[in-house]
Amino acid sequence: MLTRDDALSLILQKTEDTMKKFGFSVVTPAGAQKGDLPVFEDGEHTYMDFTGEKGKLRIEIFGAQALLFAGDAKEGDAADEDLTKISTSYFDLENFDERDIRSLCNEFNESIETRFSSKKAAKNKNTKMPTPVSRAAAKSGSQSYDANTLANRLAGMYPQLKEPYHANFEKYGEFLGEEFFTEYGTACVIDTIRRAQKQECTKLFRILNDIYENGSNDTQSLIAVTILGEMKNDPALCETAKQYMCDDMREPVLLVNKYLASSAGRKAILKLKNPPPFKPKKQKKPGMFAQMMAGSGGQGMPPM
Repeated sequence: MLTRDDALSLILQKTEDTMKKFGFSVVTPAGAQKGDLPVFEDGEHTYMDFTGEKGKLRIEIFGAQALLFAGDAKEGDAADEDLTKISTSYFDLENFDERDIRSLCNEFNESIETRFSSKKAAKNKNTKMPTPVSRAAAKSGSQSYDANTLANRLAGMYPQLKEPYHANFEKYGEFLGEEFFTEYGTACVIDTIRRAQKQECTKLFRILNDIYENGSNDTQSLIAVTILGEMKNDPALCETAKQYMCDDMREPVLLVNKYLASSAGRKAILKLKNPPPFKPKKQKKPGMFAQMMAGSGGQGMPPM
C-alpha cells in the first residue's frame, strides 16, 4: 500500500515534464527543509502549488478525490478564489498502486495540455466535465451517486475509458451513462470478472458496491442491468461476481441475469434494440429494472 507521501512524490515526479513544458515550477512552503515534499495542508485538504508565467496550478488531495485547479496569469499571484477546477479523479490511497498513480497523472497532464496549449485552449475553454459526487456527500445522504460518478471512478481503474468518457460529454453537452457503458464501460467490467483475478475483482467491486449502495435508482439500474446484466446469466461469471457483490446488490443482479436469460427477458431486450414507432406517452412508466423488482416484491422475479 502506498503512503500519502509516496503518492504525492509519484505525482510530483510524473507531472514534472508537463509542468516544465508550460513553465510551471513548484512552490516550496515556508520553513520546508531540504528533501521535504512541497506540500501544504489546510484541514483535510492536502495540496501542491505550481506557478509560472501562464498562471497557477494546484494539485489537491481531498478525501477520495484528486483535484487539479488552474488560474490564468494576472498581476500578483492568483488568489485561491481565482482557481478553477479542471480535473477531478477518483483517489483511493488504500488500494492504489504505482500504475493507478501513473493513470491519474496522465489525466492531470492531459488536462494541463488542454488548458494551456494555444491550439486547444480556444476549443476547450468552456468545456467542463460535470463534477462527480463526493463520497462524503453520498454517505451523508445529501447527494446520491450518479452515472457520471460511476464512469469517473471506473475511468480511474481503466485508463482506456478516459478518452470516450470525455468525448461522451463533449458530444452531447451532458454525460449519457447508458450510451457510454453500452459502448465502452461494460466490456471492461465483464473482462475483469471473466479473468477472475482476486485483486482486480476486489478493486472493481469496491467501486460498484459503493456506488450501488449510495446511488440513485437510475444508477443502480445502470449497474444491475446495463453493466452486470451483460454476464448473461453465465454460471462462471455469476459465481465470480457473487463472491464480491455486496448484499444489497447480489440478489437483484442475479435476478436480473435470470430474467434476461429467459424468453420474456430476451423479448424485452429485442424490443429495446428495435423500439416501435414513437407515440406520445400519457404517463411515465418505471424502467425495466424497477418493473422487475416491483413485480417481485424484492424477493423474486415476476411470473414468466
